[in-house]
Amino acid sequence: KTRTKDKYRVVYTDHQRLELEKEFHYSRYITIRRQTELAAALGVTTRQVKIWFQNRRAKERKVNKKKMQQQSQPTSTTAPTPPAVGTLGPIGGLCSSSAPSLVSSSPLTIKEEFMP
Repeated sequence: KTRTKDKYRVVYTDHQRLELEKEFHYSRYITIRRQTELAAALGVTTRQVKIWFQNRRAKERKVNKKKMQQQSQPTSTTAPTPPAVGTLGPIGGLCSSSAPSLVSSSPLTIKEEFMP
């Protein structure tokens, strides 16, 4: 246990975390009976199991919220895609696959000599 101000913080072993994660994967909400069984098997209190599940659900909500925010934001870091073969280009001529591509697929880097 590590001391944080006036409270103790439980540091779970890898085995305890694995078993708690497996149980969480099976069901996000744990019954009182299963809570008691799991606590006895892992050597922790039922209150610790209950709070671990509460914290794990909060973590899942936070991760899901972050994913949703990333999906809703437009990706402005992508390079423009070249026109498809056989379509009209920016000047009005046909694009062919033998013509050299003007748009690089790799991001541009600033050479050290141009850095201040």
